[in-house]
Amino acid sequence: MKGTAQAPCDDHPVIEQPEIHVGPASGTLLEQPVSAPSGRIFWTLVGLYVLATLLGSAAMLALQPVSGIDPPALALVQFGPALGAVVTWFSGRRIIKPLLPAPVPAKQVRANLTYVLVACLLCGLLIAGATAFAGHDLVGPAAVGGVPFVVFFVIQLVGATGEEIGWRGLLQPLLESRVRRFVAIVVTGAAWALWHVQAFGAGPVVAVSFFISAMAFAVLLGSLGTGSCRQRIVVAAVGHWLINAGIYLTAGDETLGSPQVVFIAMGAVVATAVTLAVRSWRTR
Repeated sequence: MKGTAQAPCDDHPVIEQPEIHVGPASGTLLEQPVSAPSGRIFWTLVGLYVLATLLGSAAMLALQPVSGIDPPALALVQFGPALGAVVTWFSGRRIIKPLLPAPVPAKQVRANLTYVLVACLLCGLLIAGATAFAGHDLVGPAAVGGVPFVVFFVIQLVGATGEEIGWRGLLQPLLESRVRRFVAIVVTGAAWALWHVQAFGAGPVVAVSFFISAMAFAVLLGSLGTGSCRQRIVVAAVGHWLINAGIYLTAGDETLGSPQVVFIAMGAVVATAVTLAVRSWRTR
């Protein structure tokens, strides 16, 4: 989409980190706990991310025509969330840094990547099967935006990473420090879906189908993304990348066409439900 282990910080409403300051009398160094930021400050940072992402996305849309890059090959708007994350981080990093989750073992990241790969493969097969059953041709590895499919496939990882730096790399873990993890996943997914404004001007069927597929993918990527922000970005970016590539192989540029958009929604929901159910069962 141009889109069971719980993170260690999920249940900590107050984050304690050492703050070093000079005592008023003796000049000695003292350590005192730092409380979580007030609600006003916290939600101001969240609002700053949303605003910076929207402005950055608008700037990327304006830059696209003069960049010489064909949007189907790489939509520069995908870097809007990364710009939003950078602005937010440098505006409030002293407040944000203690709120972000700690790393998890590399073994867990590899397991999450495996689940992502399986989910993307299952989703692609479901979409391809539904498309063929409905009598529509599969696009396959055709050239995109004037570049060979291999080049398109590689640069899609760059675009997917640009999105995930903001959505699953900053916004979701930031929200997890204040609300329950699943709520953070849903809120992040809804913001991510609504950010794709082009999908909501193509009629109710397309709008509803796209929103369902985006939310399903958000639950998949948000649930499998655990650990530090970097670890979450790796897992989410790989999943996002393979989802984009898989959808193109079946629907090409008609990802918002009907009935392809309906098939994508169905595949996203089933693949997410099956993958997370298997993961939950295996971790009992």
